[in-house]
Amino acid sequence: MEPIAGDGWNDERTARWIRQAEGIERQLQPVSHVLFQAAALRVGERVLDVGCGTGPTTRQAAELVGPTGRVTGVDVTAEMLAAAAAIAPEPGAAPIEWLLADPVDGLDPSPGHDIVLSRFGVMFFSDPHPAFENLAAATVPGGRLAIATWARRRESEMFEVPFQAALAVLGRSDDLPDDEGPFSLHDPSAIRDLLEGAGWRVVDTAIHHLRLPYAGGGSATTAAQASLDSGPTRIVTKDLDGADQRRVVERIAEALRPYEVAGTVLLGGTVLITSAGRR
Repeated sequence: MEPIAGDGWNDERTARWIRQAEGIERQLQPVSHVLFQAAALRVGERVLDVGCGTGPTTRQAAELVGPTGRVTGVDVTAEMLAAAAAIAPEPGAAPIEWLLADPVDGLDPSPGHDIVLSRFGVMFFSDPHPAFENLAAATVPGGRLAIATWARRRESEMFEVPFQAALAVLGRSDDLPDDEGPFSLHDPSAIRDLLEGAGWRVVDTAIHHLRLPYAGGGSATTAAQASLDSGPTRIVTKDLDGADQRRVVERIAEALRPYEVAGTVLLGGTVLITSAGRR
């Protein structure tokens, strides 16, 4: 559940993400599964994890490449990196470096990485072309890239179901873009053109329709309350008073109940996994 246009990485958003990190990680485990399948990390490799946040994918990469590998988690938010560094990697994992940097501004290309990895960390670049050029420059010739990005917002139940329920209560039309912010890299042909122009080759995008445990698991009522803290639903409800919030939560819970299985709300999420090689 990434921020959308108008919901960027300010101090409040960062603190909220850190508080929700455990639930977010449970929610995104199916995404990690298909991403790491595509990445096919090998023992001893050097990994650059872009937009690492609190570091769950960074630590997973470190376990997979082992003590002879090396992993760097890069993020633009110091608070995220501090939270990431506070969690010790598993025994036998690769050493991890936590780097505060924006790929748009450049990265130290030495000694070079074997693979660039990112789970929903590349959609917010202020200028994607130089960012992906700089990532290519920080990767060894013949190295790889594996990234996860969202399809358009309307193609994922996890965004649309609570959002549309909230709009119905508020009597609002859907006036938020579904192709910006976390959804900006939704088009496989546009991704291919972007990456090929930035020094990558053999670009391939696979579309996955996944079932995700909303907010990390919980009943429709629990999930409905959590929906007010993220994504487009947060945008349209953040200024409501208590009574209106309760009305919205009740309607969202009603909309989510058909998706509840054994006490957990499972919503569809459409994810693009893009792989490429460095020229």
